[in-house]
Amino acid sequence: MPDLKWTSPLVLLGLVLAVALVLALTSMLPGIHTGGDNAAYVALANSLAGSGSYAEAWHPGAPPHTKYPPAYPAALALLMLLGARTWGTLQIASLGFAAVATAFCFLWVQRLRGAPVAAAVAFLFGIAPGVLYASQWILSEPMFLACTIGCLWLLTPHSVSADKSAAPTRLSTRELSLGLALAIAAYFTRSAGLPLVLAVAAWLMLARRWTAVLLFGAAFAVLLAPWQLRSGAQYVSEFWMLNPYAPDLGTAGIGDLVQRVVQNLGEYTFQHVPTGLSGLDGTLAAALGTVLALCTIVGWLRRTVANPGVAELFFPLYAGLILLWPVQWSADRFALPLFPLVLLYAGETASWVLRRVSRRSPWIVAGAAAVVIALPALNSWRESAAGANNCRISAATPGPFGCYGSNVREFQAMALWTRSGLPEGSVVFSRKPRLFYAFSGHASVTYPFTDDGYTLLTQADSLGVGYVVVGNWDFSGPAYVNPVITANPERFCVVAQLNGDTGSPITLLAITDPEPEDAGGEEVADDPPGEAGVGTCLAEDWATPPPAAALASMTIPILDREQ
Repeated sequence: MPDLKWTSPLVLLGLVLAVALVLALTSMLPGIHTGGDNAAYVALANSLAGSGSYAEAWHPGAPPHTKYPPAYPAALALLMLLGARTWGTLQIASLGFAAVATAFCFLWVQRLRGAPVAAAVAFLFGIAPGVLYASQWILSEPMFLACTIGCLWLLTPHSVSADKSAAPTRLSTRELSLGLALAIAAYFTRSAGLPLVLAVAAWLMLARRWTAVLLFGAAFAVLLAPWQLRSGAQYVSEFWMLNPYAPDLGTAGIGDLVQRVVQNLGEYTFQHVPTGLSGLDGTLAAALGTVLALCTIVGWLRRTVANPGVAELFFPLYAGLILLWPVQWSADRFALPLFPLVLLYAGETASWVLRRVSRRSPWIVAGAAAVVIALPALNSWRESAAGANNCRISAATPGPFGCYGSNVREFQAMALWTRSGLPEGSVVFSRKPRLFYAFSGHASVTYPFTDDGYTLLTQADSLGVGYVVVGNWDFSGPAYVNPVITANPERFCVVAQLNGDTGSPITLLAITDPEPEDAGGEEVADDPPGEAGVGTCLAEDWATPPPAAALASMTIPILDREQ
């Protein structure tokens, strides 16, 4: 066994990974994200693991899924086939992908600048608040990071750092093949991987590796064609919308795109990137972002002029993509693939400038990075870890939603109640359809965001929706569902009501035929527990919440084979 020293690459990599993992584990919330994407990935993976189909089991009729590429759900499906059943297990998988991305960051920078600089960059990347936050959720970002940075590493010729008089070592066939495979895997993890595919293809052409270009293009085309035929380029159509969450606003014109770039440039420069790297906000984040942006551009230009690699081609393509897409999508998680490049380019620029003043420029740069990036990032971790610890200790209700408000826990309780309280094949209007499906097993769609009763009832009839959940998740229920119920009381009857902590119970109503018929429950002559004028079709246990053990369980209900 070789004599390991503190400065040896293996030891430095181990230390960086150890710190990053400790910080990630101690700041991880013991629950799940309230966004629907987490539940969507779980449902898609369960569909792959169960029936081999890539279908939206949460939607009526389980149509083929056409939005998210299948690589990440396939990875989750493999874990399910190996026995994964809990939210926590799948969260740990995300943390694992983030750790792999940090290791690849070290290995990539090591080829360019040597182990000490690699340790500094990988350390700042691994403890970045944006990376730590992304590593705790069941989302595709950590896997996308691992594929992207791994590709940059494998397709970077071995550095001249050890012997500056020597030329870079040519890549082996194995490195080239694995690097090309990771570029394709990145695209099929997130469609935003297209800039990486284009950068790799351009790099191969600049190197005149025509055989590799043909093989890479053929492999990508063979995989892309069926996916494009299936998906119909859904993300492309959303890309051109003024607001993907409000399609009625129409598509963006040239002026709208220019405005979009300007707005995104400001947000990523002054907020998303500096905050995601350091945890700073406000004026301090804007100041740090300005310095980072200027140093990054200079560093990128210097490397591009000298000898552009895949990273130098990828940087403007990916940056251009996130500047062009809708502002509503902008967030620090979409800038994560740029974090290692920003740290490297900015650090090289700072060192290059300071070298003219002092021979100790590397130490000055390292000290400055520690003060303006690492210390705020560690303070951000400290606050996140304290919040996570408080959540574990004092959550009013344990379980996957124990750290959230009563409105979220009530939604979970109603979804679990319908698991056995509604007949198989039921379809339910709810505020969070994919989360509702994950806990109930029943298909669900979002009720239309309009108080026009005709729209809601027509959609219910066309999709076979038989029930609607009216709760306190946000303003949408009172704003869009209650007016419809008030205007059409004869079309609804109360099936169940669960009292929570808000004082306003969460209610499940059946949507009846135009001429009210018995919905299967027992009619009650007293004043109904629902809206005035709304009848009742109460279930037998209409006010009995699910058992505490069911609410507290971290097992994903749709994966629970015992139920």
